[in-house]
Amino acid sequence: MITRLTNFAYKLLGSFWLIPTAMAILGALSAHVFISLDILFSDMGYDISIPPLVGKSLEGGQATLSTVASSMVSVVSVTFSVTIVALTMASSQFGPRLLGTILRDRRSQACLGVFLLTYLHCLLVLRSFDALSPDTEPRLSVAMGLTLGVLSFFVLIYFIQHVALSIKADQVIALVFDDLRENIERLYPLEYSLDELHQETRALNHEQVEEEPQPEPSLPKDFSKQAHMVRSRTSGYVQAMDNEWVVGVAEYRDMVVRMLVRPGDFIMAGGRIAEVWPYEKFDQDVAYKLRNSIVLGSDRTLYQDLEYAILQLVEVAVRALSPGINDPHTAIACVDRLGVALADLARRDMGSPWRLNKDGRVRVQFKSFTFEGAVEASFHKIRQAMVTAPTVGIHMLDVLVAIADVAPKQEQRDGLLEQGRMVLSALERVLGEENDIADSQSRFQKLRRVVHGAPVA
Repeated sequence: MITRLTNFAYKLLGSFWLIPTAMAILGALSAHVFISLDILFSDMGYDISIPPLVGKSLEGGQATLSTVASSMVSVVSVTFSVTIVALTMASSQFGPRLLGTILRDRRSQACLGVFLLTYLHCLLVLRSFDALSPDTEPRLSVAMGLTLGVLSFFVLIYFIQHVALSIKADQVIALVFDDLRENIERLYPLEYSLDELHQETRALNHEQVEEEPQPEPSLPKDFSKQAHMVRSRTSGYVQAMDNEWVVGVAEYRDMVVRMLVRPGDFIMAGGRIAEVWPYEKFDQDVAYKLRNSIVLGSDRTLYQDLEYAILQLVEVAVRALSPGINDPHTAIACVDRLGVALADLARRDMGSPWRLNKDGRVRVQFKSFTFEGAVEASFHKIRQAMVTAPTVGIHMLDVLVAIADVAPKQEQRDGLLEQGRMVLSALERVLGEENDIADSQSRFQKLRRVVHGAPVA
């Protein structure tokens, strides 16, 4: 239940309408507060000193607020039109799955919120004029409406500039990368600081792991024969999973559970969700609880799905490498950002797929997302699409060298080396110039030396 609520809250906070709606409510409250202050000061006989731009009569205040309110209707229409045009262009150039990232832009939401705040303030103040006595001078309410109108003028200028810049390739890549970095920081705690990435420290840690290997947990020997299969009742993408709920079910029923899906996977109705051992302890209540631990939806989300955040950057790169666009510089920018994300991810604890009880017995095996899987998700599709732009592959080797230089674990560096080998193989098939092939091989040899801890020339 908590996972469902947090998943809903995450989608709510990332929605386009939340901030504009909140600011519109703030506009209604502003109208109520300033009208109340005008009535209070008028009843107390205070003469509020306001610049001559704000008149004293109700008729002048009505004219001022009517002008501002009608202007805000036009401004909001222009805002929506500009936003739709920007989204259409971004969707056609960078992919429809990036629309959510662009819509989550807080600055665009705040600009729209300012316009709605101004409109509702002026509208509600105008409506309240009929209830005011002839002696009441709504100076504060009118002054606030005029101030908001002037502010909205400058916000409109900023909004048009912001939208024009937001559809640039570099800006879109930066937005997607911010989502990726936020997901990494939220999902995985930091395991190695930058000070611990020195070569000697890494070598020492590697030697300690070699001397004291930790036993790998395993499932019971008769697991595959005596396990009961739990299947889904509905179809959809796994948006979130309550791991602690699954562990609690396994502990309470004294069972072993192997989860066969993770956030980001698509499940068909009747598809496999989990295996429960032993068969005798299974009942429909267990199946219900395991199904209830998974949140399904019509699309993938960023809440627990790091691979989806990676694939958004990959989609921008692959589209840039398509024959219709042919923009290798955008693809290189995506590779650079992916390299930064992987270098950060290498220093984080991605967790173990195993959950043990106090006695050291296996309770749950999760299908987890690993660093090696992140490397594959980052580079496989780009490597396969770089046939028309081998310069992207050459730059990819440099990025792999940079990641391997900060990766603290040997198995991480081995995975990067294997990815470099595949990149080199693809480049050797594409490149026809011997000097280009030799340059690619030289970069791969540098990667090999970094992986194995040899001095880099």
